[in-house]
Amino acid sequence: RPPGGGFNLGALLPIALIIAFPGFFFGLFNTFFLAALILPPLLSFGFNFWKERNVIEAPCPQCGQLAAGLKGQGFTQCFVCGSQLSLRGDEWRLRSKYEDGPQAGGSKYGKVDNGVIDVESDEVID
Repeated sequence: RPPGGGFNLGALLPIALIIAFPGFFFGLFNTFFLAALILPPLLSFGFNFWKERNVIEAPCPQCGQLAAGLKGQGFTQCFVCGSQLSLRGDEWRLRSKYEDGPQAGGSKYGKVDNGVIDVESDEVID
């Protein structure tokens, strides 16, 4: 018994609500139960659908192991040998800073070296 001699309403209130509104609690339980059964297969199907359209998997030209990367990004790194790879068609090739454009060989945080040297020249007199 709580101090003061009354009933403990905190313990009786949930029981009273379940008795008064059984349909609400049964429906709530069923909703969570069905979500736990249906959502995992749906999410798995959705991820596989996205993966088939957005991820390319091909062997690394350096070590031969399977390398994966996003199709839209166009480059990745082999997780086995660490080679920088760029996408050509449906296969990976070793990344070249001269053929793969200005983003090759640099990082998104540092200065990118694209192989171009800017030189100013003056007139040379013999």
